[in-house]
Amino acid sequence: MRFRDVATTCHHGAMANEKFLQREIARTLIKHREKAGLTKEEAIWFLGTSKDILNSYESGKLQYMEPGIVADWLGQYGAPQAVVDDARAKAKWIRQGNPANWQESAPDDFTRLTQIEQLTKTVDIHEDTFVTGLFQTPGYAETVLATNPNLSDEQRRTALGFRMQRQSLVLERPGGPPQMRVILPERALTDFKSTEVYEEQVEQLAKLNRLESIDIFITSSGKITPSTNWTYVLMSFIDPKDPEVVYQENLFGTQYEADKAKVARCRRLFSDTLPMALGLDEWRDANADQ
Repeated sequence: MRFRDVATTCHHGAMANEKFLQREIARTLIKHREKAGLTKEEAIWFLGTSKDILNSYESGKLQYMEPGIVADWLGQYGAPQAVVDDARAKAKWIRQGNPANWQESAPDDFTRLTQIEQLTKTVDIHEDTFVTGLFQTPGYAETVLATNPNLSDEQRRTALGFRMQRQSLVLERPGGPPQMRVILPERALTDFKSTEVYEEQVEQLAKLNRLESIDIFITSSGKITPSTNWTYVLMSFIDPKDPEVVYQENLFGTQYEADKAKVARCRRLFSDTLPMALGLDEWRDANADQ
């Protein structure tokens, strides 16, 4: 499917692997077991379970994962509550039927964006307020979503699930993620420094920045750049016949712009802003967040 077909094409089952949620939960369980410093053998004793049961959950091949078990294990591992809630919600979706329904229930804009991102060759992102959703930890995302008074607790949990799913679809796609350059404002991190999510989010960015295809940059607080007050995503595609696109979000919804002059303007904004930002490693070495 080419980009030009996506805007007018409804979501198809091929996009949502029916085993997606099982794999997501399995990866989460393994990640937080290891963060707790437990081997598989130690976790069996720690959780009071059996080798077969632990393996069935961590393999991602178990068709129906019990939400209570998933939440209990993550809680015992010391995972943040946002992670526990997200995993429990996904396990409930599995119990309710076809896991593909998870993405089928997503807003149209989410489905369209994730379809388009699967076709990208390069992605340049400028964020003006928060860490881009593609790079947010569950804890950071939960904190950001909590600032929206129009979302209920259930809507926040669902939005968090979609955000984590989008990350997996883009960052773990076959062949690896696209070439990405991401400019973030310093305050997207420092505004959260007094919270428990700060260190985990910085480490998440550092881990992503070590990938060959991802470069992360930080603009200093108070510095005015050509992109100040703008949040936008520039995308080019694997198929050279597909035009470059700018994706924006605003109060009136989302917008995809393929007009060559407008795309070129955003490309210039990004190019002029990039030299004014510090590479993530340089920013950390300078102790700019102190």
